[in-house]
Amino acid sequence: MSVAIYFGDINVYSTSVDTLPVKIFGIPIYELTKSGTKYIGKTIEIYMGVVCGICMFFSAIAEELISRVKHK
Repeated sequence: MSVAIYFGDINVYSTSVDTLPVKIFGIPIYELTKSGTKYIGKTIEIYMGVVCGICMFFSAIAEELISRVKHK
């Protein structure tokens, strides 16, 4: 998520828009809003939690598959 937010930060400063949502898999997780000459970031907590849950789920499946392959 930090990588997506980093690239969102780069994008918002290069385009100079007032608001930019940072998305992962089309799900908005972070919003950058212009305040004067700087941008303030705010998490969209429910969606960030959903993305974390999805990543943890796939990580657990990958770990289980790797473990089974190693034991065979």
